[in-house]
Amino acid sequence: MKTAVIFESSPFDRKGLFNAVHNRLLHLRMSSQVQTDVYCVHSRDNALTRAVRHTPVAPDVESVDIDGIEYKMLWYRFSITDHLILEKLHHHPPQFLNFLKKKVRMFKDYDLVIAHSFTGALFAYAAYLKYGVPYFVTWHGSDIHTHPRRNPIILEDLRVLMKSAECNFFVSKALLAESERIVTGVPKDVLYNGVSDGFVRFSAERRSALRTEWGIAEGEKVVAFVGNLSPVKNVLALPEIFKAVADRYDGPVQFLVAGDGKLRRKLEDAVSRLGISVSFLGNVPADKMPEVMNCIDVLVLPSLNEGLPLVCAEALRCGANVVGSASGGIPEVIGQKNTFLLGDRFVDEISERIVTMLSTTVSQTIPSEMSWTATAAKELAAISQL
Repeated sequence: MKTAVIFESSPFDRKGLFNAVHNRLLHLRMSSQVQTDVYCVHSRDNALTRAVRHTPVAPDVESVDIDGIEYKMLWYRFSITDHLILEKLHHHPPQFLNFLKKKVRMFKDYDLVIAHSFTGALFAYAAYLKYGVPYFVTWHGSDIHTHPRRNPIILEDLRVLMKSAECNFFVSKALLAESERIVTGVPKDVLYNGVSDGFVRFSAERRSALRTEWGIAEGEKVVAFVGNLSPVKNVLALPEIFKAVADRYDGPVQFLVAGDGKLRRKLEDAVSRLGISVSFLGNVPADKMPEVMNCIDVLVLPSLNEGLPLVCAEALRCGANVVGSASGGIPEVIGQKNTFLLGDRFVDEISERIVTMLSTTVSQTIPSEMSWTATAAKELAAISQL
């Protein structure tokens, strides 16, 4: 079966969505049943739009090869006018739709399109309308739990996209449940993400050397946040959490923040006002993340919402404990007793659990469903049935 995979992300700044799709492709390609061509949609930003959107410079290339997978780049010019039309006026952005209409012919000869998230689903739906190509969609997070709440045109489009798909996969049970608010009576299933093989617990000797390299003293505990410094991650709750842990824990502790985003300056200012010492690592290259995870004792994820946070599973695989908010798919990864409701008691409850984890051994395991092998087998079964 000749299959196209399409999604919008960046192979030059590899984070959650890109890593999830990439690892699924690696395992899907182990089967000879599916021939896949992979298309990655990416915006071209000028200096102004990079400043507004906090995006890095991306190289002008036609394709990118990562681990033997060729990502064919579909470049479009990011338009502030389009952005305002979509976000403020709640209408379809004309320049992006013209780009989509020009590129959809690329999918004419495929037997199936596998789309990830909203932009990928738009291309898949266009190919379905024009050429009758069936499609699956995997929904990963904000396209379901955040964007349709803010924008009625996205909510309307999501209903159309889901109704026409052969199946809608969701990366967590919580995300599938949230989708019921958007549309019911359409094919749906849960398809968990797995964890990259690079995330493993290193030897004691290597961990000790890494902690020295990253400036962590012997006997010092590390509490960290890893991810995008954006509103949905609720990162402005971190200073109070860190302060509560520093006040309660009877021992040396260091706080790390790995990641970047538009809230970084506000986060730094809040930390400074509380008089807490926090190391901001900025964007850490993907190949260095297992090293960072092996230096962490407790990872904190206070998000307002999540699909299925891979960062939690990655930290667990590297031997760290993880705590978080009781939002989205977080409890499915780290266990209900390690998550807490957002509200007046959130900082007290989560910091108390962190101190417990720093002081004693707390066992946490990854759910067996979070396996790339199991995910690939389930996706292949759906393809075979089609």
